[in-house]
Amino acid sequence: MKINRLLRWTLTLGVAAVGLTMLLVGLQGSRALAERDSAALSTPVPLSSFLYRFDSASQTFFTLTLPTGSTPYGVAVTGTNPTHVWVPEYGVNQIGHLIYTDTAHYDWTEYPVTTTANSGPFRITVNGNDVWFTERGANRVGRLDATTGDITEFYSHGLTSNAGLADIRVAPIGWVWVAAQSSNHLVRLVVTPTTDYNFREYSHTSMIGIFGVAVQSNEYIWYASPNAHQIARLNVVDGSVTGDASSFYYDGLPTEIVIGGSYAWYTDWQRNAIGQVEIGTFAIAAPHEPASRPAGLAIESPDAPVRLWYTQQDEQGAVGRFTYTSPVSTSFDSFPLPTQGLRPTGIAIAADKGVWLTAFMPVRVFLPVVLKSDPG
Repeated sequence: MKINRLLRWTLTLGVAAVGLTMLLVGLQGSRALAERDSAALSTPVPLSSFLYRFDSASQTFFTLTLPTGSTPYGVAVTGTNPTHVWVPEYGVNQIGHLIYTDTAHYDWTEYPVTTTANSGPFRITVNGNDVWFTERGANRVGRLDATTGDITEFYSHGLTSNAGLADIRVAPIGWVWVAAQSSNHLVRLVVTPTTDYNFREYSHTSMIGIFGVAVQSNEYIWYASPNAHQIARLNVVDGSVTGDASSFYYDGLPTEIVIGGSYAWYTDWQRNAIGQVEIGTFAIAAPHEPASRPAGLAIESPDAPVRLWYTQQDEQGAVGRFTYTSPVSTSFDSFPLPTQGLRPTGIAIAADKGVWLTAFMPVRVFLPVVLKSDPG
């Protein structure tokens, strides 16, 4: 009788310990995610903001100082000689455009988004002459015509209020896909030639805090959900979702995702790793480590050796390179930014293999420590 009672107490305590451990890990992950994303919602103006081009051959940086308060969270590039670089300037409500030929020949132009007081351009992508971006503050999707500079905005028409719009990508058919981080949706925007448009929102248990989006094809859209601790794929034809939450680490925070060759690759900020999923079978490889606080992600070469570039949001602030030749042959390289302590955000690879990334100096608040002597 005593043995049975002891066994019951042992099992009860064991289950409670496991539950407490999972709760603590979940809270830690939530805090880590909040830390990563808090800058996008904070009001302090960053001390400085930058756009960088990293030349991996010479390991040198070209630096463009952005206007005060820009707070860039993304970057998109197209073309070569010159390269066109597009930057959403979240803090000053405008889109920046750099035409870059070389370090001595470049031109910077800005396009204000003036329809609302706080549009908050957040993430960006380019499709032909259309520069698409999310307006996190205004809950809109914007489209800049690169030839005329005109901006058209899309909102309502099926889009949930305060959706927390994050990443944005365009499928070959022209449909625009957006992550709605706050409303937990994957959103499709279809615009007709007559400029009529409508949004469609997809929901699923794996779309919690969805942030990153990647297009495999017109039929398959991948996304990263840090709050659900997994990545998954939407079948656009039937609306089904492929994912296996049990195969991901319950404390992982996948945030950015890209498609390269036969794999979907993602950054796991919490576990300091680059993740890999086989597209055909959804087989999940062991995370590749160590990648110090990987955030933004871009692919240079989808074929072996696969080369991925990512931004490191560690104390130093750096751009990292991951090279994958085979499951047993991988390597990591890290290149510190010219200024220490920056928060690097978006990253993109140009046709000439120049690595473009944005960064800013976050405002850090230090509270005084009050020492109280014991009067006794």
